[in-house]
Parts: sequence; structure tokens; C-alpha cells
Amino acid sequence: MISAPSAALGLVYRWTDRTPNPTGEARAVLRRVLKGLGLSGDVVSDGVLAVSELVANAHEHAYGPYEVHVRSAAGRYICEIHDRDPLLPGGLYRGATSSSDAEAAEEAGGLLVERGRGLRIVNELAQGQWGFHVTEHGAKAAWIVLAPALPAPSDGSDADGTRASRSSNSTKRGSTASPKEDPFFSSW
Repeated sequence: MISAPSAALGLVYRWTDRTPNPTGEARAVLRRVLKGLGLSGDVVSDGVLAVSELVANAHEHAYGPYEVHVRSAAGRYICEIHDRDPLLPGGLYRGATSSSDAEAAEEAGGLLVERGRGLRIVNELAQGQWGFHVTEHGAKAAWIVLAPALPAPSDGSDADGTRASRSSNSTKRGSTASPKEDPFFSSW
């Protein structure tokens, strides 16, 4: 079921376990929303690809209903994919930021590993600015920065004029920082 965006920001797509092709529908809705926000073609393409990987993972590994939200915080557009599973990913998550094990397995067997590449793709496209957190409702959300922060003005303030310190959690690969712990999310 395609949910029409209620606004440019906020809930943009909702689906259930029975929705056929949620990944394709989420891509179409998100592409329309990101273009509507005036983001460049490369940002839209990379964002849609990365979010579609997170949507596919949620649909395959968690349980619904599911939601995609787009927010603006600290001069950045952030997308969250919510599911109803309270467990944060373990090994799957760590594998996204370290490719040495997968590369060694490929070299040893001479075969390409068929699974487990999606989060590595997300990590590369997001330049490490993504992660998971437990929501205030006790469920899980994957988050990803879709558009990088605007260049900081010379006076040390953020692009929106506020002064905020950047936690190293906001740029760690696959950060599990909660939005409440990271000043990057403070405007939510």
C-alpha cells in the first residue's frame, strides 16, 4: 500500500508484512519526497538506494507494521525506518562496517557472498552516518543521514545559526547512538 506523504517531512510511507513489493513502493515514494525537497540527483539516488536496503532488511528480519519517516535536524535530512522489533541487530550490523571477513570468505572460496552486502552499501552511501536506535515506544528504528550538513559558517555556528557540538557518535560507522544521546538529533 503506498501511503501518500502527509507532508514533505514526517511519515512518508507505511506498510505491513502483507504488502507486496514494499521496497519498490518505498523507493518510489521516497524519490518523490526527496525531489520535492530540492535535493540533488545524486543525493536522491544514493538516499533511495540506501533506504531501500534498510526497508528490505526491516521487512525480512523484523516484524511490522513498518514506517518510513523523513526529518530535518541540524541542517540535515534524516530518514528513519521503523519496525516493531525491539532487538537491535548484532552480527549483521557489525558486518556492515567491517568487510575483512566477507572479503576473506570470498577469496577463500572464490565465490561472491550472496547475502550481507546491503548494510555495507548503506554504510558507504551514508559515509558512516547511519545506525539503529530503540524508539520511545520500545521498537527499533534504523536511521540514515540523506543529505550532509551544510558547511559551517565561519563563526562556529551551524548552518541554522545554532551552536551545537558534534558528538563523535554522529559520524561513527553504523552508530547505535540514540537520538536522545546525540546532539545531532536534538531538534527532534
